[in-house]
Amino acid sequence: MTSQYFLRKTITWGCIVAILIVTIGCTRVPQTGQPGGSAPAVVEIWHSLQGAEAYALQGQTEKIMKTNPEVIIKLKYVSDVPEKNFVDFSYQAQAGGEGPDIFIASREIIRQLYEQGALAKTVYIDQKAFPATLSAFQIGGVGYASPWLTDVPLLYFRTDTAIVPANLADLFSKGGISIASPDTATLSAWWNGQGGQMIKAGKPVLVDPINATFLTQLLTWRSANSLRIDPSVLKTFAEGGTPYMIAGASQAKVLTQQNIPWGSIPLAELVGGQGHSLLGKTLGIANSGIKTNEAMTPMIQIVEEALSTPEVEGAMYQAGRLLPANRGYYQRPEAQKGVFPQANIALAKAWALEGNAPEWKLIPVQDKAWSNVLTGNFTPEDALTGAQAAAVKALAAK
Repeated sequence: MTSQYFLRKTITWGCIVAILIVTIGCTRVPQTGQPGGSAPAVVEIWHSLQGAEAYALQGQTEKIMKTNPEVIIKLKYVSDVPEKNFVDFSYQAQAGGEGPDIFIASREIIRQLYEQGALAKTVYIDQKAFPATLSAFQIGGVGYASPWLTDVPLLYFRTDTAIVPANLADLFSKGGISIASPDTATLSAWWNGQGGQMIKAGKPVLVDPINATFLTQLLTWRSANSLRIDPSVLKTFAEGGTPYMIAGASQAKVLTQQNIPWGSIPLAELVGGQGHSLLGKTLGIANSGIKTNEAMTPMIQIVEEALSTPEVEGAMYQAGRLLPANRGYYQRPEAQKGVFPQANIALAKAWALEGNAPEWKLIPVQDKAWSNVLTGNFTPEDALTGAQAAAVKALAAK
């Protein structure tokens, strides 16, 4: 055997070994989100947040991506003024097979998206959210969004000129109260806390005597200037023009920033703890009806669950005004002061209405009746009789 023979054998076996190394390397299972692995899944989120809230959301999604390298989150701003803009834009995108994987939107927009068939059953629901916030995004007992941020009305008082009232009679004997609007959203805890109701056994009961008694009570306070309707109520309160007001828990941050001496209590405390406040603006996290498939569901769930933590919701509150919907946040040290203890109580007892509950159709009818009485155009009985007829038509409409 010559030296050339051994050289040829050596080169041949060297090539075989090299091929085996390359082959083994190429057949290794790729790891999603890891160098050399398959590309991360892209999860697109549409929202209507602006300014500091938009920047905060961007910051939180960057943290989520760092912790979960298997996903890339893309954010897109879509205006919700008016709400129809957000809904129509989403519908048109989905009609072309496009649109987001996740929507962050208000209860009203979520309901409209559901009615257009744009949503799938949510892949993640924050079971630590307040019951009323969970109900707000349920339709027929099925969750189509997970609660994220919310608000609830409270009774505010100036600690330099007023004290905590014992009940409604005590409140209206101490100079009365100012409110932005005499509607169900503002006064629901006092109305239903004294037995008020819109529906009984599936039928509207706006003419119920208890409703008439409550409306007469409002008219009496209004006539005595103890119930003052003031669209600029926050400014009036800040300037010392009224000792008491009703406003969302979200407004506490504004008062604190202006160094206004304030305190607050849940509205239900003035009716023996029996009342349930209607939630204020509430945002939810929903997932697309056309993008939620077998491949994307795990990725969507990762993002929705990560967004629903007390830490993320707390960061969003710091950037904006809406409060966390996750009850866990209210156990944190920073939530043991300010507006949070009172908001926690009010949110825990808030009025739980499903997203398509018939009461939503009747609330505008009742609000109109109350407004007609308090502006001096109708008696309580006449206003509620008209409202009853309108309520029957509202429930009959599809």
